[in-house]
Amino acid sequence: MIKIEINKKSDQPLYAQIRDSIEQAILNKTLNPGDKLPSVACFAKDVGVTQATIRRALEDLSKQGFTTCHVGRGTFIEDFEAKKQMNGNASIISFKENFNVFRNSQSRPELKFAARRLRRGISDGLKELMTLAQQGNLISFGKGIPDPGLHEPGFFEAMVKDALTENHEKYITSLDCQGLIELREEIASHYAGKGVHITPDQILITNGSQQAATLVALDAAERKLPVICEAPCFQGITETVAVHGNWVDTIPRDEFGPVPEYLEHFTGQPFLLYVCPEFHNPMGTDMAPDRHEALVQWARKNKAVILSDEIFQDLRLEGTPPKSFYNSLGEEQTIIMSSVSKTLMSGLRVGWMISSVSRIREFTKLKRLMDHSCPPLMQGMVAKLFHSGKYNEHLLRIRSIYFERRNLMLECLKQLMPEGVTWTTPKGGFSLWVTLPEGYSSIALLLSAIDKGINFLPGPLFDIDQRFVKHFRLSFAWSDLEKIVEGIEILADTVKEILRHPPGDSGLSGLGNFQ
Repeated sequence: MIKIEINKKSDQPLYAQIRDSIEQAILNKTLNPGDKLPSVACFAKDVGVTQATIRRALEDLSKQGFTTCHVGRGTFIEDFEAKKQMNGNASIISFKENFNVFRNSQSRPELKFAARRLRRGISDGLKELMTLAQQGNLISFGKGIPDPGLHEPGFFEAMVKDALTENHEKYITSLDCQGLIELREEIASHYAGKGVHITPDQILITNGSQQAATLVALDAAERKLPVICEAPCFQGITETVAVHGNWVDTIPRDEFGPVPEYLEHFTGQPFLLYVCPEFHNPMGTDMAPDRHEALVQWARKNKAVILSDEIFQDLRLEGTPPKSFYNSLGEEQTIIMSSVSKTLMSGLRVGWMISSVSRIREFTKLKRLMDHSCPPLMQGMVAKLFHSGKYNEHLLRIRSIYFERRNLMLECLKQLMPEGVTWTTPKGGFSLWVTLPEGYSSIALLLSAIDKGINFLPGPLFDIDQRFVKHFRLSFAWSDLEKIVEGIEILADTVKEILRHPPGDSGLSGLGNFQ
């Protein structure tokens, strides 16, 4: 058995430290399938914690498929990789048999156009449905943006004042399209602190990360570079890529990352692959080391470019960050995009992208045709915030609040959700991914939930082909502790009502027999 050391002064709960230590030992092959863990009593005595703490850690590991408990025999390390392989075999076979024909360059253009319109049409219908979920009196588990109530009084005003302490004439006229040099220097310094060493010339300031995605989509269309996205993922990415004329292929992702076996069908030419490796939206989980390595090997073999969405990176609540694709693949095969929309405020519209100097130079030319330059004052405000150290102070404060909200939501789910409903345990970010039993629809559940006063985002909103009907995303970013308790209680009661009826076919709309 491995030696587990805990830090009782850490903000990370003891059970989470124990869970993460065992998980890392399994991933590193220090613990292997079939190994038996000590009894709860012995384990607790050895580590120096209560038996309840050990049970909580083992519950999380069991839920994630790392361990299994046999009554009367004890807890054993599960062969989770084999289990994943077995569960994925059927899907992979289906994928091979139904591999879409639209990525074939010989496919008729009108067929590709019709297929893209079909995808967008269904998506537009879902978005109309979501307008019902934006009523102001609802408890919101759907918003994936910072809670504006968390800013200290005068925070925004102080940002403006600090930016104007220097020569403010530079904010009056348009700047270099690549962005304020002071801000690019601060971003480079910020990434150096994470072990990613870049120069200001490798950074382009964008109007939020969405503009970065648009620039990548335009470039891919011009180069006729095939685009692959993990699924589920933030649909703003896939829609942006598609609306510029690209056909989007998807590969399934589970809580550990994109399933590598599906990438075997994409070979023989360069590709662009979009992934969200840290606090994945919507799952909330980090990419596992073995998945990272598999993607790196595939990218090297096919000279592919990885578009790494790191927008939640600064919201880590616990655990160790995954390795950067930039460090694994280098500047020529990596594009990083991020912003302060999740850590500060989405209305600032200050984002950035990182890659090689030559690629950033090309993206800058494209950007100049869009908006010439992002608002200089907004850039100056963020640069000052980084330079003064107030950004890190702000992060420490909001992380503690989100940490409390996340833990409360997880505890409420554990106490109230019926058997058969599962969810991920994020180590940061804003959200977690809930899975209903087979045959039940998150869209039908949403309509019932709205009627009872809460909202969330159904799974099909995170897939260009509107799959993942039995899944939905819960965000703990927007609602305070009191609302989380009230909202999860309502949600759990609504789920129980849905599960009283037999499962069925949800149909193309995802509504099934909803009345």
